[in-house]
Amino acid sequence: MGFPRKFKELLEIELSDVDRPDEAWLTYAVCATEKDSCGWGGWMLEDIRKNADGNDPSLVLPAFCEQVCPRCGKETFRTGATLKFVPSSDQSGRLVPGVDYEELPIEYDEDEV
Repeated sequence: MGFPRKFKELLEIELSDVDRPDEAWLTYAVCATEKDSCGWGGWMLEDIRKNADGNDPSLVLPAFCEQVCPRCGKETFRTGATLKFVPSSDQSGRLVPGVDYEELPIEYDEDEV
């Protein structure tokens, strides 16, 4: 079973095809806002920006930043533990295709009629 062919251009996006962020912010969040919260804690994406030298909100890149617990779906609380990440000039992958994982060609369903 393959992927829908209508999404071929989306599925084959490479780094050169998208806006690259200049910085990303992570915040440690916890699921502890309600009596029946699950107590999960972990890093969540706070913000991703291009040309990050200013505070222009139009330079925020699209990213999933919802304040939702991945375990139980309740609202999370963002703690004061926050880290800024700046992309390295070396963007080679940590994992090696064919060594650390199997790389298969993308297959598509037949065209929809």
